[in-house]
Amino acid sequence: MILTLRPPLEERCPAPPAPSVLAGRLSRRRELFERAGGTSGTDRYLFPIMAALVPVATSRGGEVAYPGDPMCLYSALSLTVQRSVARLEGGLAPQPSLDDVVPDWGRYPDAVYRRAEDGPRSVLIADSPTTDGHVFDPRIWDDVARQAFITELLALRPKVLLLSSVSAGHRYALEMAELAREHAPHCLVVLGGRHADETVRYQHATRTADLSWSSTVEVIRDGRARPVVDFVVAGDGALLLDLLLRAVGLVATPGFGPTPVEEILDALPLVAAHDGTTKGVGSIVGLTADEAVLVPVQGERVNAAQLPSPYEAFSVRARFGIFTRAGSSPLGSRTAHMMTLDACPFKCTFCSESIQVSQRPTRFAVSETEHVAQRIGQLVDWGAEAAFFDDPVFWGGNWKAITDFCHDLARLQDRKPEIRSFEWGAQLTVDVVLNRAKADEVGAALDLMRENGCTYIYIGIESMAQQVMRNVGKNLLRRNPEAWVSKVREALNTIKSHGIRVGSSVLFGLDGEDRGTIEETIEEIGRLIDDGLLIMASPNILTYHPGTAITAAHGQDRLDYHSRKDNRPPYTYFEEAYPEVVSRLLDEDDIWFIHEASAKRWGSTRNSAAESVASIGA
Repeated sequence: MILTLRPPLEERCPAPPAPSVLAGRLSRRRELFERAGGTSGTDRYLFPIMAALVPVATSRGGEVAYPGDPMCLYSALSLTVQRSVARLEGGLAPQPSLDDVVPDWGRYPDAVYRRAEDGPRSVLIADSPTTDGHVFDPRIWDDVARQAFITELLALRPKVLLLSSVSAGHRYALEMAELAREHAPHCLVVLGGRHADETVRYQHATRTADLSWSSTVEVIRDGRARPVVDFVVAGDGALLLDLLLRAVGLVATPGFGPTPVEEILDALPLVAAHDGTTKGVGSIVGLTADEAVLVPVQGERVNAAQLPSPYEAFSVRARFGIFTRAGSSPLGSRTAHMMTLDACPFKCTFCSESIQVSQRPTRFAVSETEHVAQRIGQLVDWGAEAAFFDDPVFWGGNWKAITDFCHDLARLQDRKPEIRSFEWGAQLTVDVVLNRAKADEVGAALDLMRENGCTYIYIGIESMAQQVMRNVGKNLLRRNPEAWVSKVREALNTIKSHGIRVGSSVLFGLDGEDRGTIEETIEEIGRLIDDGLLIMASPNILTYHPGTAITAAHGQDRLDYHSRKDNRPPYTYFEEAYPEVVSRLLDEDDIWFIHEASAKRWGSTRNSAAESVASIGA
């Protein structure tokens, strides 16, 4: 299978197509669907669609549950769902329209549904009329989940299956795609999510493609996986997926027959030109029998405020044990997840969310704090009792934006008193907290955060060993051999002094790691716990992600994220950890030691909050 690079999409559609050409095509399509019959009214124009959050874990006990990235999927679906619901409510336009044929996402859930639904989804998609019921979300991939997935496919017979996967779940995404080929033979399979973002890149300066060895495209091209995926979407998921599904609608025929990939690729510039301006950044790759066709998109950047809320179509189902103010459940408050940016401004060598790796530029501008506060109000209306900001760094570490957001939230609380019981948390870094030049501003902002509902801050400590931290690129202001350890303690003391609790992640297997540094980190984290500076510590094993600096430095350019493997202890005690993709500096004895020694030294503080949210859902 050859790789073909097409010119960037925006270069192929400089102006809207001739009205008569597109109008004639749309008119013929409307006639085709009218003649097809089979259903009443405008329902005949809808095609069945199914989305799935690809699971990571393979067993139901004795491990840290890792749900993947649900919010990546919810965000990616936001535009196509909005378009579909608008079409359902508005009916067919008087004249043939590009949006005549749309995916059938159902209707938005009402307030009663949103407040009633809780925990993992259990309703079959075919039986659910709501957009919330159109996502298959098993969280575990085993025989039970596999049979449930087959049941969904047979009941719905989707024309399109959307799979969202992190790298650790990619092997199961391929298996789900194979099942779709078997049980819904003409279904188009579209794969997106973090794995696609990390492994498919187009260099606009040189007009070349950079596809990682572990990418879906490459494993199919060289025969390591069967050709069971039709499209891969990387980059601005919401914009590119909406574009792709509108192209599907333009060429789709009634019923469950095939929709040729080649025709969809040819329809992409027609759809983009019809809108006048291409939006979004990323790549759409179509896989035919003979070639992989990469279509680059370098359109207008879109701020997150211009996109629908990811929760507009989905219930808030997660419960985060760190938030208990609402008191509605022993599992914790019903917690929404929010983002103010998708890429971290820092350059840690191990991080796949770093600006050096991420191709997800959509974010809220620092001037849009009021809009984010308003979304908090919307979430409260939808039944959320708390929120956690999953940004790598809250508002990119911009203290003015953080301050403005708190003021906006305070004004909203004056108008909606029920928001005063809402609590939230966010992620910061040691160096952001210890910004010496803005110490007064930082202190005032932390007070404002606490006064306006922030009860928890999560910080990535990574290691407490100096010989490890000197290689990471995280300790930006190191001045002496003890700098990092003392800075961590100072940052935690600072946050605690403003009445906010702190949790942390600890990462083993970075450059410089050995058994001595492992023991040093476990003991130093234990002292922070003893001193009441940490209420939760989550141990993690370095897992190689395509595109990170440490992956390249360790020569791990061939990561097996495609072969089927059922994970096993001790790897199952850590998020994402699988044999063959964890740090080469750790052997299995080291991983057992980390698991057992951290559990013994940190006690119940280890992972206590992380397990609560991961086991319930997002």
